[in-house]
Amino acid sequence: MSCEYFADKGMKIDGNYWLVHPQTGVAWNDTSIADYKQAYEAQQILLAETRLNDEKSEKLKSIKEAVFDKLSNEQWRVQKAQEHVLSAELAGDQAEIGLCKAHLAELLAQREQLRQASDEAEETLAQISTYEELEEFTFDVNISL
Repeated sequence: MSCEYFADKGMKIDGNYWLVHPQTGVAWNDTSIADYKQAYEAQQILLAETRLNDEKSEKLKSIKEAVFDKLSNEQWRVQKAQEHVLSAELAGDQAEIGLCKAHLAELLAQREQLRQASDEAEETLAQISTYEELEEFTFDVNISL
């Protein structure tokens, strides 16, 4: 969007020409032109910041949803490993108990790794201050579980 003044056409505000100030209805003069441009630029900066924050919020929401979905969809692996541990304990097979607990610990460590990656991504996202940084930011939930 833009805002510029033409002596013959008036103030061009976002593609529309205004012969008078849009809020006051008074003809443009040097002071009103300068004041309006300053207010317009401040408003555009605020709108850009709001849009950036909205997009960051959407990206944060998508990260949280993706991690939640991944952890939920992989929960059956943890449950299966827990059942194997229980089965080995009931059978009294110490070697099998050790193997099953090691497998369960590995699964839980992978899940924690995903959570930590998510936390780091959220911290990085919070520090982003430009659209360029936001466009370069990526998060891959498909860390092998």
